Amino acid sequence: MQLKKIIQRILFILFWAGIGTGMILLLGAAIGRRNQARFRDYTIEIKGQYGGSFLNEDSVENLLRQYTAGVKGELLAVLQLRKVEQRLIQHPWIRAAQLYFDNKDVLHVGITEKTPIARLFMQSGQSMYLDELGQLMPLAPHRTVKVSVFTGLPGSSGSRNSDSLFYLRIGEMAKQIVLDSFWTAQAAQLDYLPDGSWEMIPVIGNHVIRLQDGPNFQVQLKKLLLFYKQVLVKTGFDRYRFIDLRFNNQVVASYTASTRVDSIRLRRSVEQLLAQSRADELDTTIRYLPKPLQPLLVDDTVSVTTEMKNSLPLDSLTTLQQSTKNINN
Repeated sequence: MQLKKIIQRILFILFWAGIGTGMILLLGAAIGRRNQARFRDYTIEIKGQYGGSFLNEDSVENLLRQYTAGVKGELLAVLQLRKVEQRLIQHPWIRAAQLYFDNKDVLHVGITEKTPIARLFMQSGQSMYLDELGQLMPLAPHRTVKVSVFTGLPGSSGSRNSDSLFYLRIGEMAKQIVLDSFWTAQAAQLDYLPDGSWEMIPVIGNHVIRLQDGPNFQVQLKKLLLFYKQVLVKTGFDRYRFIDLRFNNQVVASYTASTRVDSIRLRRSVEQLLAQSRADELDTTIRYLPKPLQPLLVDDTVSVTTEMKNSLPLDSLTTLQQSTKNINN
């Protein structure tokens, strides 16, 4: 009996050992065939921004050829996907990359592009985009994006940290504009001044808006919108030459020559602004004032607090109030 049990145990062990050896041999053969396999095809998906992309399938395929021995027909064992992904995300227009094979040996390439939120013009004449993380990215030769324009920027300060903080501040300003369709359409250009402040040139209105550099950019835009609602809809968008928002709890406006408000012209201007806020243009335009500004007289300024009472007639406020409501919706 004991001999029979020993034989059964030996046979049991040999049986499972044979199964294990067979599985190992099959797995090794499969791995060997897999290593000798070549991928048959590929698909490329590019997630761009603003209805388009900086890259196309041909440019991504060229990148793959640079980082590997080829595309179609390459050995699967040779292509190291993680390393290729790391190489791809070093491209100045690529935010993320994902590569994988399916069970039919087809390579799937997913590319997510960076999102430009501002276009910068340096004093040296250089131009580039700023992405949503405050990082610089080069222009694309075949495509432009309609984003906020920042001009008059100084070159490198020599300190990487200082430059990074400066671009991050610009990025925060650009985000406040991008998040509001009204300011996206109205803010044509922001000029950086030697004293560190900003001047905004609007699309509608022959005035310049002076802004303070710093984290309160959103507060300044709210003050400006309040001034638009309570003053400019009554006086007209060309009534003031300068609108200064750099002071706490007040708006300082400088008069131009007295002009008569044309309600039809004002309504058309607002309608034009609304139409532009909905448009999906692909070009970036820098707009300049149509004529040089004249020096201000001492008695040509008026200070208006942000807590001013709304003394305008209801029909004077209807146009912009309804327009702002439509924009927010």
